[in-house]
Amino acid sequence: MRLFEWLVVVAVIAIAWEWARGRRPGVRLGMLAAVLVAASIVVEGQRAAMWPAYVVAGIAALMAVRGVGATEGAVRGGGLRVVGRGLGALVVVLLGVGLPVVWPVIKLPKPSGPYPVGTVWLVVRDSARHERFSSVPGAVREFPVKVWYPAPAGTTGASAPYAEPAEMTALGLIPKLLTRQATLIKTHSIAGAPMVEGRAPVLIFSHGYTGYAAQNTPQMEELASRGYVVASIAHTGEASWTPFPDGHGVPIDSGVLNSMTRQMKQGIKAADQKRMFDSVSAALAVPDLALRQAGFRRFLDLSPEPLRSASVREWALDTKVLVDRLGALNAGAVPSPFKDRLDLEHLGVFGMSYGGATAGEFCRLDRRCRAAINIDGGQYGGLIDDSLTVPLLILASEQAYGVHLPVLDLTRGPAYLAAVPATNHIGLTDLSLQGPLFRWAGITGKLDPDRREDIMTSFVVGFFEKYLMGRSPELFDGLPARFPEVKITKRNVP
Repeated sequence: MRLFEWLVVVAVIAIAWEWARGRRPGVRLGMLAAVLVAASIVVEGQRAAMWPAYVVAGIAALMAVRGVGATEGAVRGGGLRVVGRGLGALVVVLLGVGLPVVWPVIKLPKPSGPYPVGTVWLVVRDSARHERFSSVPGAVREFPVKVWYPAPAGTTGASAPYAEPAEMTALGLIPKLLTRQATLIKTHSIAGAPMVEGRAPVLIFSHGYTGYAAQNTPQMEELASRGYVVASIAHTGEASWTPFPDGHGVPIDSGVLNSMTRQMKQGIKAADQKRMFDSVSAALAVPDLALRQAGFRRFLDLSPEPLRSASVREWALDTKVLVDRLGALNAGAVPSPFKDRLDLEHLGVFGMSYGGATAGEFCRLDRRCRAAINIDGGQYGGLIDDSLTVPLLILASEQAYGVHLPVLDLTRGPAYLAAVPATNHIGLTDLSLQGPLFRWAGITGKLDPDRREDIMTSFVVGFFEKYLMGRSPELFDGLPARFPEVKITKRNVP
């Protein structure tokens, strides 16, 4: 939580203690609580998770001013009254303290590179493709791209927005009232900042299926602070919400949403899901390579279209069209800050979940890709019947380790599979920074979020530095010593 929010929470605890003892909070405590609430709202911005705390502080201030309640020196007894006061104080603490603690504003780690970070939105239009999620005759494929890049030393400016609330509802599982605080997340990026002189390597990112463009912002900002241009595609129709820079947005396609919602409602219990997934993973981790490949094909066949092949082809085409567009921007065909600034000879592609599968599919098909990272994505598309020649890093959740082995088997270039311990699939996104609630519920895994972010960022940066840029190999080679808990499997590496 933020500074004034912590102070408000401490005041609420003090108020609850006084109420539990049958005492009036007192003028000083009541007015202090009110002042802290006002400071929190003005300086930090109000949010729904803090509303119960605001109400408690307001009631205490009103009671203090009016002198309502028992006198400060008296404690009214009686068993039922004592129990009632205790239960009331407990409710106050649960709502006024518990809710903001378990649902804080995401705090993004500060990037460590030498450059300030700039950010801007692009819109890419592919007139050669019909928009499959539109019923409008003649509608063509169009999607926004969020770009992070290195800015000149000393560049300052207001923090750019993190994401729109509609992007973070998790298919409606998170109430919109709580997602509104997305506007309060402080990034380390400056909107519209100039780009540093020189040519920068380019990385393309794709979010997970029904994810959003900013879902791995700590990795984006760190890479940009180290001199990379990072472009994250919001895949229209299959992103949770697609925000265009002119202010309009496109919701997730209703058919996709209904399908995903239906799967969740028909889902089996979490414990049974885990046993089923562990069984599948074990089958894919058998020593015999042929059995692994056969098991993986059966595993992929469980997914319906468009997941199994149609969407990964479309997302790979989105990536191709974006790379083409960046080439045009670099050549100055279209006015932009990126003229003569992009080193497309050093192009890396990465993504999380379905975006990771997209990275593998694009790099299988397009020779412009020089290195790929798949963050825990089941490899849909044609790669299972082909092989990847560029360097590959698969960053896996602990539970999904076995799912990635059949893809690792088919690589011809240097390849690594790094399993992050005590981490679930969703834990490899910014959701792991959304307070302890998801960790307690087992959604993101039990690993400390700061440690997890450090592992993810270090592996992503180290891999691209060594295998895309051919420099600073110690960053990647030193990772086993820095993170001994990460299980690493190698292919085609001495």
